[in-house]
Amino acid sequence: MDVFLLGHLVVDTIVVKGNVKKSLGGTATYGSFAALKHRARPHVVSKIGLDFPDEYLMFLSRSGVDISHVTVSKDLPTTKFKLVYEGENRVLYLLSRCEDILAGDVPLEKVRGSLVVVGPLIGEVPPDVVQEVSERAALTASDLQGYVRSVDEKRRVLLTAKPEARLVIALSDVVHAEVSEAKAVYGEAEPWKLAEKMVKDGAGIALVTLGSAGAYVATSQKVYYVPPAETAKIVDRTGAGDVFTVVFSIEYLNSGDAREAAAYAAAAVSYLIEKPGVNGLRERWELTHRVKRVLAGIKEL
Repeated sequence: MDVFLLGHLVVDTIVVKGNVKKSLGGTATYGSFAALKHRARPHVVSKIGLDFPDEYLMFLSRSGVDISHVTVSKDLPTTKFKLVYEGENRVLYLLSRCEDILAGDVPLEKVRGSLVVVGPLIGEVPPDVVQEVSERAALTASDLQGYVRSVDEKRRVLLTAKPEARLVIALSDVVHAEVSEAKAVYGEAEPWKLAEKMVKDGAGIALVTLGSAGAYVATSQKVYYVPPAETAKIVDRTGAGDVFTVVFSIEYLNSGDAREAAAYAAAAVSYLIEKPGVNGLRERWELTHRVKRVLAGIKEL
């Protein structure tokens, strides 16, 4: 399976308990490595600045990620974020932003019949691009995070309702939002109701994740509660939503079974968070035990 991931490759500065590190981040990064573990070929469609570290591109390419659709901007720097973690809470700062990814940057004929994951971090994939790919892709999965973010005078990233979010929901076969992002669009409501609202707005399937409390998956017929998979320890939650979205989409496109796809997604995330960066991700066959445990705990509302 070919998976095209649209969104900025970013350089993250991560601060946890006073410890600071820089790493390659973004939905395109975490989604690519999740795809590789699930027998899919990732193709990144992104824009970076001249300041983007060469070693990151080499790392992606040597790992099996197609970077031939990554464009270098001569005018704007790479998108960079600072992530400050305090327990499960995270404060996000936007340090710089690269150019938007436009329809002309996307290999539209190549995405035909493939899985496309739209994963903007700060609105860099406009809704008209989502429409172009959704008309061609076998399945279009979108993450709402980039469509509900704004930046205040201190460069802090805040969640706000934007019309682009509703447009993208209507154009997507699968939509993912963390519960706070879904609330930014629809206001206060129970997580399962937020998932239902996304489906009523046109999403084929809605994924609302709750961190360590699990997730809700809504289709036009049913809503499921998906428990979190067991995990040995929690080291780094960065990229959890990205991995959940991509693994769910790959598994669902292969099987058509939303429950099984959600169980694989939860299991993949449980391993991801045990190590920093993408190091915790496991091969698909290694997830079996945790997948079975999650499947046994899935409840239909």
